[in-house]
Amino acid sequence: MVFPKYVEKGGMYDFNFGLSIISACMKQHRYNVFCLNPNHYDGSIEQQLSDFITKNQIDVVCTGGMSVHFSEINKVLETAKKVKPNIITIVGGAIITSNPKVTCWGIKQIDYGVVGEGEETIIELADALIHKKDVYSIKGLAYFNKENEYIITEDRIPVANLDKIPFPDYEGFEYDEYIKLFYPSENHFFSIMDNVRSGYIMASRSCPFACTFCYHHPLSKYRQRSLDDVFQEIDYLVNKYNINFLNIIDELFSHDKKRMYEFAFRIKKYNIKWWTNLRVSDVDKEVLETLKDSGIFMVSYGIESMSDKILKSMKKHITKSQIENALKLTYEAKINIQGNIILGDPEETEETVKESIDWLVDHPEYGINLVMIRTYPFSTIYKYALSKGLIKDEFKHMVDKFPLINLTQMSDEKYQEISIFTENFAEETQNFLSGKVLNSVITSLTPDKENIYSIRIKCLSCNAVSEYKNMVQKSFITYFKVICRNCYVHLQIENEQAYRQNYTVYDRVISIIVKNLKSRVNRNRVINYMYYTLKNLKKRKLIVVSEKYV
Repeated sequence: MVFPKYVEKGGMYDFNFGLSIISACMKQHRYNVFCLNPNHYDGSIEQQLSDFITKNQIDVVCTGGMSVHFSEINKVLETAKKVKPNIITIVGGAIITSNPKVTCWGIKQIDYGVVGEGEETIIELADALIHKKDVYSIKGLAYFNKENEYIITEDRIPVANLDKIPFPDYEGFEYDEYIKLFYPSENHFFSIMDNVRSGYIMASRSCPFACTFCYHHPLSKYRQRSLDDVFQEIDYLVNKYNINFLNIIDELFSHDKKRMYEFAFRIKKYNIKWWTNLRVSDVDKEVLETLKDSGIFMVSYGIESMSDKILKSMKKHITKSQIENALKLTYEAKINIQGNIILGDPEETEETVKESIDWLVDHPEYGINLVMIRTYPFSTIYKYALSKGLIKDEFKHMVDKFPLINLTQMSDEKYQEISIFTENFAEETQNFLSGKVLNSVITSLTPDKENIYSIRIKCLSCNAVSEYKNMVQKSFITYFKVICRNCYVHLQIENEQAYRQNYTVYDRVISIIVKNLKSRVNRNRVINYMYYTLKNLKKRKLIVVSEKYV
């Protein structure tokens, strides 16, 4: 079982829970399973995987994940086949499930693609491989037979009883190392505490709704684990990894209000911070007060637009007034809000764009993000784009990480103008309430010799002063975000004020170049690329920057 290599050692990444559950299923059935998480080690995936396959005499490599990680997944497969040409490769996750034919045709190194939920499929496939049985009768597979004909077998019905599925293979993929990567500055929602030890729980699968920009397997239905099973896993995470922060990664947690109340009652005794995804139509003052009392600090809402016309087009089944009511109540309950406005639906016009942006500018207190819609396979808007000839090569669309497509009736020039505005709006961290840096001191160093700061920040919304410890600069753009520890709003903080001593002569070289960039398109991406490239070279003692060069 191999995680794709998402980052270099020390970098933050999203733990691959899908693959870790598959690993746990294999071990539960007593298969001889080895796990590799290359993200925790120096060196290329090629070298790590080559050594791993040779040392452990590996016969089958399993990997997978989201379509946006095509290149990382493909690198695992290419390396495995290069090291051992007759090795069997199995790939699962959304990259296969959402578009199996295109992925299997495009990535020649895939021997078997697992379509849909893989917990039962992987066991049946392993048994067939060991005993050299025909795999055609196994549901949920995509592959090429000996005649090089593409085969996709009958759909597999998703697991009905989620309690039967084992907990993820935390030990196999070194969750103890993963949890060390969390600094309060790693993500703005970690900033509510100085020492973050985060656990992740999926308490349900799928979603009872069908928004046009999302994809679910046609047979997938919304299912929930029992709370007894959920809390057994929480107990495990608390006892094994001493977690103090819990992210419930369900697509929707609030569908069953009675269950949500019971969860709040049971989680309260743990005295940990937690957050999850709720629906604006499912909350009221009583719900939010109950959740706040239980330790919730942030709610993520599916907002998407402030135009009722676009909400209807997206099949959100909510209204602008419901959104405004939920945000107002959440803000008053002192719960942080996470949400996006997504521009670019097929029904989008200049008027609906203006409607959403005007609302956004008028409400910085909610800290809502602004992004453009992406066409992920095999969502409703993806099928729309195919029907209109807007996606001409599906495999290239995936390889290129789903570039923006003008689905709207607006001109390409106007669409481009809006997308540039949106990108810079997001990357400049605009339209958030401000925080003032009162004091900033270096307290220690990370293992990579980066400065660790203690920063005192005044919230200019509630005037409370909070001290944020263990802060490490993660970006070189103008602002970064934290959460006020009193009123729980998003605050934008100026990087140079917070990390003043990081702005050496070496760092200012980049600042000067940046200030002279004429185009704002992808400006912050350029800044970060330059910053981390030069930082890497400096660490390896390949460059030296001195005062006179400035």
